[in-house]
Amino acid sequence: MRMNLFKRINGFYKILIFFLAIALTAIISCNDDDDNIFIIPSDPDDVVYEIHFIDVGQGDAILVSTPEKILLVDGGLRNSGVVEYLQSMEIEEIDIVIGTHPHADHIGGLIDVFYDFDVGEVIDPGVTHTTNTFNEYLTVIDFFDIPFTVGRKGMEWQLSENASMKLLHPTNPSDTHLNNASIVAKVTLGDVTLLLTGDAEWQSEQQMLENPELLPSNILKVGHHGSRTSSTKDFLEAVQPEISVIMCGSNNSYGHPHSETLEQLNAVDTDIYRTDIHGHIVIVSDGIEYTVTTEK
Repeated sequence: MRMNLFKRINGFYKILIFFLAIALTAIISCNDDDDNIFIIPSDPDDVVYEIHFIDVGQGDAILVSTPEKILLVDGGLRNSGVVEYLQSMEIEEIDIVIGTHPHADHIGGLIDVFYDFDVGEVIDPGVTHTTNTFNEYLTVIDFFDIPFTVGRKGMEWQLSENASMKLLHPTNPSDTHLNNASIVAKVTLGDVTLLLTGDAEWQSEQQMLENPELLPSNILKVGHHGSRTSSTKDFLEAVQPEISVIMCGSNNSYGHPHSETLEQLNAVDTDIYRTDIHGHIVIVSDGIEYTVTTEK
């Protein structure tokens, strides 16, 4: 009898402790003090990739953020706003900077980037230009002793555990046609792929079509600001982009994007975004799906 009573009392205390624990958890979770809110920890395996097509007017500036590294491709003209945009993201270090080719609307803004941020490496096609902008670009790289890599087709970089970058162009660039010296990079973010083409024109596209299996990409940065000199039918059909981004300035003097390019893009049934219309364009992905947000 005493033993049965003891078991009942013991069981009663166990039940009491159980309900007290539940009550304590409820009190913590309902506390109005934000510092004491009971929060279920987020999944440490969550991965976020970001692609920012920064509106720098008539020029290119693309930021790719992975869990481990940050990549910046071009920087627009000098004082076109890329530094301020990066500072608004509270970025302090950039692991890799690509200057796709020596034209000022691609490398001018990178000069200010080198002054304001710690840069781990610069990738450049290694062709020369005679402008003051290009000379200052090289001078600042040398002044800060930033490692300088001459980019060529086939080179690869690891950006994160499941993120990488591979160069598809150039092979043997010339100083006489700088657009076709452009570095073309294919970035892989999990299952999502991004093709960044600089100002590569149809001649470069023909070279890349020698390896068409490398071209299919979910997202395309349209070559040469949407000029008719790029985005040939064969090239776009090989890429088959779901999203195409044209980077150009509002009412620019070149008439970019050209109507022929828009027709070619519409023919492959891609969604077209333009910095002259949409402002900053941001794509966020978990490596499987992605969403597009525009400033305007």
